[in-house]
Amino acid sequence: MKDYEVIVGVAGEGGGISLLGIQTPDGWKYCRESNESTRFDDLFDEGYASTNPLRNRSEIVNTWEEALKLLDRYPWAQLHPLKVHPEFQWKVWSEVLRRTRDFARNNRLQEWFDVCFPEDSDLARFSLWLRQSKFTVVLTGAGMSTESGIPDFRSKDGWWRQIDPQKVATVNALENHYDLFHQFYQFRIRGLEKCQPHRGHYILAEWEENGLIHSIATQNVDGFHQQAGSKQVYELHGSIRKIRCQNCELPADADAFLEGKGCNTCGGKLRPDVVLFGEMLPQYTWNNALHAIQKADLVVVIGTSLQVYPVNQLPAISKGKTVLINAESTDQDQMFDLVVRGKAGEILQQVNEILF
Repeated sequence: MKDYEVIVGVAGEGGGISLLGIQTPDGWKYCRESNESTRFDDLFDEGYASTNPLRNRSEIVNTWEEALKLLDRYPWAQLHPLKVHPEFQWKVWSEVLRRTRDFARNNRLQEWFDVCFPEDSDLARFSLWLRQSKFTVVLTGAGMSTESGIPDFRSKDGWWRQIDPQKVATVNALENHYDLFHQFYQFRIRGLEKCQPHRGHYILAEWEENGLIHSIATQNVDGFHQQAGSKQVYELHGSIRKIRCQNCELPADADAFLEGKGCNTCGGKLRPDVVLFGEMLPQYTWNNALHAIQKADLVVVIGTSLQVYPVNQLPAISKGKTVLINAESTDQDQMFDLVVRGKAGEILQQVNEILF
């Protein structure tokens, strides 16, 4: 007959608490055992369950949810962790994060991480840093938008592979080849109408609302972050959803641009309010993003190959921890404290499930 195993073991002043489990043909069965003795190490000897009678044992329950209710009669997540069963490491870590939001920046969370993941885990470490950080900034690139159906500029199917940007996304094209310039951006704007923010955009907005992140600096011009609900967004390359006059710089209606009309005020050429090749980044927006990243305890870079200057310099100016989430390797991987390989939306969804 199998013995009960320690699923979670914690210690506090004057005693220890354990969630014990036994695997049966019908699944795991659980009970809580409390020990007012200070000899907590006895609870985790391999022969303990078979050679010593369990004292102060609770009723037996059949589900993980019921087992958590047994534990939650005590502030177990705030106590000193002693042991976590390997098969339950993710479940326990997720529950600890949910129960320690107000205590996430103390050393206890690090103790839980070390006990749950003795061999480390990229996603778990990322979730730990998110909880520990007092000020987190996210920097997103084209890879953040590909899951919404927008091709990455530099992918084999990207916009720039189909049309040379040096010919159309420039001030020269705007002033001297306006038909080509207009056709290109009309195509992009129309294509954007068919796309929507994906789950990853909404997760970042939820994290901002919950205080996990504090601002987003983005190279993308699609406006998906704001559409998903993010408030503090620095659009480093402008917004394709905004139209202005090249001559007088007054804002204009998007339909007027799509229809090929000129400015109602001065008759000048209309253009999307994006940064064209050779133009300066919007200084106010750049300064705000720069200040935020300099202040950050954690900078999370998502979906960018970091090829475009000067945005690719931003992670390097951070004095905090840095994380890169990207589907492919980049030449800048070595500069990050943690690299998580995968699609933006999928990774954010996995981390969100751990956190909440």
